[in-house]
Amino acid sequence: MNERELAEQVSKKLSAFIAVVLLPDVQKKNAAEKVALLMRFGIPNQDIADILGTTKGTVEVLKSRASKRKKKK
Repeated sequence: MNERELAEQVSKKLSAFIAVVLLPDVQKKNAAEKVALLMRFGIPNQDIADILGTTKGTVEVLKSRASKRKKKK
């Protein structure tokens, strides 16, 4: 990985962290909504789990449930 790619990854993760932790409107969201937000940033499951203070398995379950709900609509 070159410096540019590393910088892009750090930037995405930092933006996601700010979006989830620091913005008051986001703090009101439930875990599933936070996972969905981080998914839009292209953050991997383990990184989402680290940011939210949960496990990778929990993130995978929340993503799966969101996918099933989306298919029903």
